[in-house]
Amino acid sequence: MAVRRQPSSTSLSRYATAKSPGVDLYNGSTNRDFCNSFWGVGDAGVNILFARMRGAIRTTDELRNFWKERAAIEERYANELVNLAKATLGKDEIGELRNSLDTLRLETEKQGAAHLTLASQIQTELEGQTAALLNKQITHRKNLQAPLEKRFKVKQTQESYVLKAREKYESDCLRIASYSQQIAVNPGKDNERLQLKLRRAQQTVQANEKDFANFTKTVLDMIPGWEKDWKDFCDGSQDLEEDRLDFMKDIAWMYANAVSTLCVSDDQSCERIRTVLDQLEPDKDVENFVHEYGTGNEIPDPPVFVPYPAQQPDGSSKPKPGTRPAQFERASGRPAPAYQTEPEIVANINASSVDLPASASVVPERVDSQSSDGGSLRSGAVYQNSELNGSVSHAAINGRSMAPQQQSPPPPQHSPPPPQQQSPPPPPPPQQQLPPPPQQQQPPPSTWQPEPEQQSMSLLRRVSGPLPPQPPMQAPYQEPRAPTPPQEEGGPILFYVKALYDYTATIDEEFDFQAGDVIAVTATPDDGWWSGELLDEARREEGRHVFPSNFVCLF
Repeated sequence: MAVRRQPSSTSLSRYATAKSPGVDLYNGSTNRDFCNSFWGVGDAGVNILFARMRGAIRTTDELRNFWKERAAIEERYANELVNLAKATLGKDEIGELRNSLDTLRLETEKQGAAHLTLASQIQTELEGQTAALLNKQITHRKNLQAPLEKRFKVKQTQESYVLKAREKYESDCLRIASYSQQIAVNPGKDNERLQLKLRRAQQTVQANEKDFANFTKTVLDMIPGWEKDWKDFCDGSQDLEEDRLDFMKDIAWMYANAVSTLCVSDDQSCERIRTVLDQLEPDKDVENFVHEYGTGNEIPDPPVFVPYPAQQPDGSSKPKPGTRPAQFERASGRPAPAYQTEPEIVANINASSVDLPASASVVPERVDSQSSDGGSLRSGAVYQNSELNGSVSHAAINGRSMAPQQQSPPPPQHSPPPPQQQSPPPPPPPQQQLPPPPQQQQPPPSTWQPEPEQQSMSLLRRVSGPLPPQPPMQAPYQEPRAPTPPQEEGGPILFYVKALYDYTATIDEEFDFQAGDVIAVTATPDDGWWSGELLDEARREEGRHVFPSNFVCLF
């Protein structure tokens, strides 16, 4: 918890007074210049303006210290960034990953240089200009305020003398009047004593009257000069305060601009890093690594024992080393992505080389199942084939798995078809004949075969098999459905999808979209009718938030 600063001579809080309602301190004047606003009874405005100017100096000094500390922090951070950029990073890497890490170090060094420039700018421009204003304020205080404060104390002292002399003079006058009245009322034996007191009082009143007149004359002679000096001080203080307030606004604005420029520079560095990372494709880097540094797929056979009687002196009995090609199936432990879009399914199927029987049917649907190792399998298509005797039935197709999975619920069965007067979704590209799978060459005979236990163990692991071919995707046909209660609007955005086809709403809670539109998804019910909203605010309509999920893909 911050400690509250105690009131000091620079604080204006002790001079704050409650304003009386209905009392106009300025007598109807609208002028609010310092030279017309800090007078009052007993010179009440003098101490307030003095405190204001002392507080202004203190604020400027605090701001100068702020710039000093801010520049030091920025300089330390910049030096740490530069030292970090000099550290070794990715020395053993190759390809695009090496390029990305080099760019990361280079941009970190540039960020350090940008922060060092900001530290220098704060020191030279912000701190330097603030120090110049502080010197100007200190000069004003020494040359104008300090002498005027001394004259104000002298004026207050003379005014106190006048008050004391007036009190004595008025007291003597009252005594003389009392003695004169007593002498007139009681002309008896006390007459001589009263006469003596009266003469003494008359002598005292003459001295006090003289002092009162002298002190009053001194104050009267001092007032014109004081008023002139105070008026000049008020004008100079107002000029200095206006300059200071303008300076404070400008200097804070310069600081915000400098930091904003640095943020833009950092964002540009990050964008350059992202641009380089766009070129980094892990699969391609792995392939390049194998291409440049791979040692081939020939596995040497184990040495063969040749008994001593069978050996010939000329070495002809020595067996020649044999090799066999590596034909393993990769067993990957990486979890597959939890969602796969329809274009990704088509691309994976077109790139595969596994033939399915002609009776195998492909039902595109969203599959959300869990793998045996706890990771979620990528959503894809479910292949159903009655001729495969369950060996390929309900196989979830993804980039790495052919493991049997449970079939997920079918897609929305009540989907609104396009109106007859409107054109249907754009037709899919013409069906092309898939090229036959490449015929793999038979490896040369090998003298070594794996053990049966190794074969059984390899079948138990999750292997990466080629994908079966799939006919081109057709635009999903949607049948009319009954209106469903709308999902809660304004929910958190789960992910973004991109429309594959045009869609025209059939009920009030649905919305129209075109192919290529981006939609923010807020809910994904199991019936296949999701909730979301268009990112295009010009075409977004309040209360319309439902759309078919099989018309979109992950963005």
